[in-house]
Amino acid sequence: MIGGVLSLHYCSQCGHEIPHREKFCQSCGTKVEYLCALPPLPPEPNARREIRSAASITKWILVYVFAVLLAFGFSYLYFSSPGLVTWVWPFGSKQQPVASQPVAPTQPQPSTRSESSASTLKNAFNQLSVSIQKSSLLLEDSRKVNVAGDSKRTAVNYRSVQRGCDALLAQLTLPPDTSTDIGAVVMPLKESLSLLSKSSSIMADYLEGKLSLTPPNPDWVGRSQEYAAQSQARLKEAQQALANLRKKIE
Repeated sequence: MIGGVLSLHYCSQCGHEIPHREKFCQSCGTKVEYLCALPPLPPEPNARREIRSAASITKWILVYVFAVLLAFGFSYLYFSSPGLVTWVWPFGSKQQPVASQPVAPTQPQPSTRSESSASTLKNAFNQLSVSIQKSSLLLEDSRKVNVAGDSKRTAVNYRSVQRGCDALLAQLTLPPDTSTDIGAVVMPLKESLSLLSKSSSIMADYLEGKLSLTPPNPDWVGRSQEYAAQSQARLKEAQQALANLRKKIE
């Protein structure tokens, strides 16, 4: 029945009308063959189901990404501070209180500044020792400059002592941050060399005729000898201060 009306069939031999569901033609007896029903059309795809499937896939992708990031974060936290984190299965961690450790007593460390100061004192001691030895040699040479009967040669010897004193004085520079121990050696040593240079200069000028001998005139020889005596006294002070510096270094 189609649309509530019985479908009509006709005989393929005689064309006689055949009632519905009759198996043989009533006119000629030909067997009636009914056409089979067409197969049902496939159902239309469900758009909502496809949308739900895509949403489900997206959800699982996000869950997977979140799980990977979570695992990476916990791993980084563990390896960066293993002592502060205790892992709890399956996920998560709990903070453990940091145990207070006894603080070891700090031992006094040698100061870098003290080491530098000691090194400076040693270097200064070595340099001043050499300078004092040279000053002693110059003072000794000033006593041996006299050449009997040869005033010119004697004057040349005094000039040589004077130049030696001036050269050694130029080397004795006193830096601003010099300690009192070093200054106690340098100052009398410089005074000793300055006095010895004056003494030698006076005698050289006297022998070369550059000083006035007409009265009233100072006793040039006496003044030179006075400067030489003061130079020797200052040199002894420098030697004593150097000995004190050596005790402090040792």
